[in-house]
Amino acid sequence: MSDMIPFPDKEKQLFASGTRKMVAQDYLSAKKDFEALYAFNPSFETVRQLVEIYRLLGDFEGAIFYAQEYETYYLEQADLFEQYVRLLLLDSQYLFVHRLLQKIPNEKLQADLIQLETTQEFIGERDLQIKEQLFSKWSQEQQPILGRKWRKWVKGLSLSRFIHFVKKYLPTAQNPFLVPKVVEELIFCGVKERLIFKTIDGVSQEVDLSEVIPLNQAPQMTLFLRLAADSWENEDPQIAEGIAMEGQAHFSLLYPFLPELADVPNWVESYSLEYKGMFGDEQALEGLNDYQKIQQTKQKLRKIYQDLM
Repeated sequence: MSDMIPFPDKEKQLFASGTRKMVAQDYLSAKKDFEALYAFNPSFETVRQLVEIYRLLGDFEGAIFYAQEYETYYLEQADLFEQYVRLLLLDSQYLFVHRLLQKIPNEKLQADLIQLETTQEFIGERDLQIKEQLFSKWSQEQQPILGRKWRKWVKGLSLSRFIHFVKKYLPTAQNPFLVPKVVEELIFCGVKERLIFKTIDGVSQEVDLSEVIPLNQAPQMTLFLRLAADSWENEDPQIAEGIAMEGQAHFSLLYPFLPELADVPNWVESYSLEYKGMFGDEQALEGLNDYQKIQQTKQKLRKIYQDLM
């Protein structure tokens, strides 16, 4: 009886086929093989092949999509990090590169970034005018700017031009959702300037960005969530979750003008009293009189969200 001829498994077949097509510069066919391989058995090595294929095809968004699936790997090694950043630069994602270089400084990449931003401002004046018109429109609306819309807008935008737009429009902006988004973008990009923003009450106030930290790291937010859990978790976890969710929504609109840390327990107590009042505790409702300023702020915040519906 003759020996059976062994056939390679599907994974090896796809890898071999894709590799041959890469060598032959048949990138579209190679992409199909490596995409099938990734669907069959996802791995970082397959992602690296896909990223390179998409780059060679000029589809930088596609390359970045796969790279971000394994972003941790790209951030761990210097050569991979440089490849990742250069992909982002090819895709004109300058603000995101600023964010990454805050985490992992690199003088050469920083110099390349500044050069590309300067060139973009010179050759893309028409696009920048369109971006400015849209930012001006957003500043007068009462709507949040969702992630996909924001990412599309910042693509091709230099940090210096972004700061210019902020200085020009934010001091008079009517959109309560815009200030928190802008502030976090600025601090993630490492901006340390003093800029003027409007509070939820419409008061212009200077903010030293060097002293501002992201909302999810703010001690006010951390304390609020801990106190909300402590006050209701054993008695009614659902109420604790409800207070936490509404508090996060409210603080996200107040940001960067958060309550003083010493006042955070009063905020938690005001929510607790409201819940007790909902269940017929008249004494709790009377207790809200001690938190009138907080209640007035919460009414403004709730109306902003209600007007979206």
